[in-house]
Amino acid sequence: MKLDAAMGKDGEAWSLWSLSAATCFLLVFAFNGTSGYFWDYRVYEKGLNCFFSGLDPYACAAGDFPFVYPPFFLKIFSIVHFRAAFAVLIAASAAGIGCVCIDLRSLVPYRRLVPCIVLGFLVGGSGFASIVTGNISVFAHLLLVSLSYFLYRKNAIYISTAHAFAVIFFSAIKPYFLAYALLYLFLPKRMLFTFAAVMLSVAGIYLAQPVLYPQLWAGFQGAIYSQIVGQGDAGLSLFGVLGKFGMGKIGILLHALLMLVIVLISVLLRRRHGRISLAIGSTGELFYFLAILILLNPRLMSYDFSVFSVCLYLSMIISSRGERWTGSFLIFFPFLTILPLCLDALFGIRVHSLTYYFLSTYVLLATAIACQWPRHAPWTTASAGVPSRK
Repeated sequence: MKLDAAMGKDGEAWSLWSLSAATCFLLVFAFNGTSGYFWDYRVYEKGLNCFFSGLDPYACAAGDFPFVYPPFFLKIFSIVHFRAAFAVLIAASAAGIGCVCIDLRSLVPYRRLVPCIVLGFLVGGSGFASIVTGNISVFAHLLLVSLSYFLYRKNAIYISTAHAFAVIFFSAIKPYFLAYALLYLFLPKRMLFTFAAVMLSVAGIYLAQPVLYPQLWAGFQGAIYSQIVGQGDAGLSLFGVLGKFGMGKIGILLHALLMLVIVLISVLLRRRHGRISLAIGSTGELFYFLAILILLNPRLMSYDFSVFSVCLYLSMIISSRGERWTGSFLIFFPFLTILPLCLDALFGIRVHSLTYYFLSTYVLLATAIACQWPRHAPWTTASAGVPSRK
């Protein structure tokens, strides 16, 4: 009888999670307001085509969606076929997340895990928007998160090599991906040599570009300045909010201070739960840590936010198995965040995306902290938890 009752409740939970994920996806699909698809991908191709034609890619590919990638991007994809490489990246990121789901089956049942990832990806409609724009960053994040998970779980030489190469490659395109190198310092078995090698490699790439390609580098700097200062495209963080009012420097400072506060709170709560060592102590903590690494980026965009959200969703469902209040939050929060999309599409009521993304970021973070380190745990110096590694 007890087994039948448990199976019945599990079946009801499966239905609720799946129905919620499907409904949320359909609402985002119906009301996302996208007027076109793959425009970011077309920006990459336009910049490369200008470069291949002997034109300045930062001038001829300017406009509402300018080309703002460093000379390294142009040079590497003058050797490697971009369309094929992009297809490989999409396939690798999808396969990586699929393998993570398979490996997590002992911690969270598929019937909750898969809908949970979908719901996390749809918070604010960010994941859907990132995919349909064809932005390279969302796929890079997903691949790096997958590699980071398996690096933590197994730490085999082939995984560490792939992870290091991916961090170097994507950091050479967008510097904020270098934050993933911090993982090497917080693994149960620290990888100091790998950390130093990655940092030096990325530094060498950026120091070499203005020397080897001075004109392209100058164009790249001008494009970045025009995008952030001229167009006010400063992201979804405090830097982005204050940048709208011409206070970008103050925004950077406040963003750094806020990140410091978040880190200090996390460290204190870990100590309260008996985690004296700074090494990552569980799979739930790993995904929380990866979310913090993504949040370090002062110019957090929707494609960064979508994977940040997925990481926190994974952290919460692993820590709680989606039970009690956490499960209700994980299911219903995405619907609250896509409400502005529905209001805009149905009634023409506009809510600036900066508002609900900014609020969603810190609501998610506060909830993940409460889930990861519950308030009722006593202060202790005893060891709490064993690293979930094979």
